[in-house]
Amino acid sequence: MFLRAQNAGATFQFLQLPVSSHAAALGGDNVSIIEDDAELSFHNPALLTNVSPRMLGFNYMNYLQRTNVMGAGYTMAVGERSMVGVKAQYLDFGTMKNTDADGNILGNFSAKDMLLMGTYSFDFSNRLTGGVNGKIIYSSYEHVYSLALGVDLGLNYYNPVHLLSISLVARNLGGQVKTYDGTHEGLPFNLLVGVSKDFAYAPVRLSLTLTDLHKWQAGDFYNSGDDSWGNILLKHFILGADIFPTHNTYLSIGYNFLLHSELKIHAKRSLEGLAIGAGLQVNRVKVGLSYGKYHVAASSLMMNFALVL
Repeated sequence: MFLRAQNAGATFQFLQLPVSSHAAALGGDNVSIIEDDAELSFHNPALLTNVSPRMLGFNYMNYLQRTNVMGAGYTMAVGERSMVGVKAQYLDFGTMKNTDADGNILGNFSAKDMLLMGTYSFDFSNRLTGGVNGKIIYSSYEHVYSLALGVDLGLNYYNPVHLLSISLVARNLGGQVKTYDGTHEGLPFNLLVGVSKDFAYAPVRLSLTLTDLHKWQAGDFYNSGDDSWGNILLKHFILGADIFPTHNTYLSIGYNFLLHSELKIHAKRSLEGLAIGAGLQVNRVKVGLSYGKYHVAASSLMMNFALVL
């Protein structure tokens, strides 16, 4: 029998969880949709210049049993061509039992991940925008902890005539300042390209996100299954579609081929990798909801709430 272990090669895996419920509904990640959504700057910092001049936002996701992800952020305009933002994210794993090798309970311990992020985005021209996220990352598990510094770099090109958006993002560049046990581990680096296309005479937008473009070997993926070239290529694809029933509402659906491969237990067809969501704006209040699966043990509901100030 041949077994393959997960080849993660990086710590701080919580950085791969979505923050924008809209991006989550489009398959778990999206770097190219043009929306008044400050949470999208977590996925691509270049998208922040599309946001209202001042916005306060909150996000929440139930990840696993007793595990919650929550965050808050604030964005504001600086001059006519740039935006800045600050954001804090917190993942709480709850309280767990501390046992010895024989199963005797020695007490309880907690585990948590935290992120403090600053964003700067600038319009190089009417169509090209760049952005950067600076990250301070902290994790604490029982008696050990780690501290890291990271950077995201993003570009976005938007053509308003053809309603076409194209983005390039290098996410989680950096490394640990303080290791858990003296062994240095990398951040979960990701190289992404995204394309989104609106249609002038139809309330529809289609998106294609290509993720993990630095990974092209079968061993780079967990639960690879079929190691053929076509199957490896497919794992880079995230497909998404938005429908806009009115000018202030959206319905979204997405499919992540890599998530499907990682989460499926049986060989038969399943819904792992599928995500759905919806959003609504009433006056200055924006609400977004999404439903998806990011772990084999549970599904997750995510909510975003934003107030335009």
